[in-house]
Amino acid sequence: DAIEEGAEGFFQVQYGTISVLAACTGTGLFLMYVTKDPETMPSQAISPLAMAVLTAITFVVGALCSALSGYAGMWVSVRANVRVANAATKCYNDAIQLCFRAGLFASVINVGLVIQGLSFSILVLRTIFPGVSFAQLPLLLTGYGFGASMVAMFAQLGGGIYTKGADVGADLVGKIEQDIPEDDPRNPAVIADLVGDNVGDCAGQCADTFESIAAEIMSAMILGGSLATAANLQGDEAVGFVVFPLGVHCLDLLSST
Repeated sequence: DAIEEGAEGFFQVQYGTISVLAACTGTGLFLMYVTKDPETMPSQAISPLAMAVLTAITFVVGALCSALSGYAGMWVSVRANVRVANAATKCYNDAIQLCFRAGLFASVINVGLVIQGLSFSILVLRTIFPGVSFAQLPLLLTGYGFGASMVAMFAQLGGGIYTKGADVGADLVGKIEQDIPEDDPRNPAVIADLVGDNVGDCAGQCADTFESIAAEIMSAMILGGSLATAANLQGDEAVGFVVFPLGVHCLDLLSST
């Protein structure tokens, strides 16, 4: 309970700060795009104002999905830890199976958030901008990747610095000043160390993995759209080139589960 409470408290503080930084960054992106030359837009059917609003919204959506992915990783880890520790006292095989199932659950949520976020964004863009060719739609999602990258970066930095600070602090106080072993329950700093493992290693890695998968899919979609445009493909053929990366990662979910 103490570890779960500490992890929840850290998340509230960390993501409160990240939300403020994300709001400032989103405003900066809006101002940057709204002042751009209309000739530099990905499509002549989109004005600078529309592109600015679209980039700011997709930035927020990407940031929210990345934050939710990190929270899901932490939520799973703090609950799986107790079950795995309890299972390890009875059967080694049960403990290993619980570990893998917890990791599978978090990874499926991670990949699912990426696919759903990008698929929903593509469908919304197709509805709002019917005049834009499908091959050019991935170019309008740059804000999504930027938002995911920003949250992942701060989650890794904040959680990583916290967990290393707590780890070193617990070791210094316990081993040097009190002469007790590492991770000894008599050392209160061990709680902070274990909280850091959950918010730094688990949550930070989940947010970073989300960002990596999102960037990978978006880059492949942009490349597919560019190939479709260069080959003068129209209709379903162009759509297939763009959505192929999404289909591949949908198969990832099926093969993993």
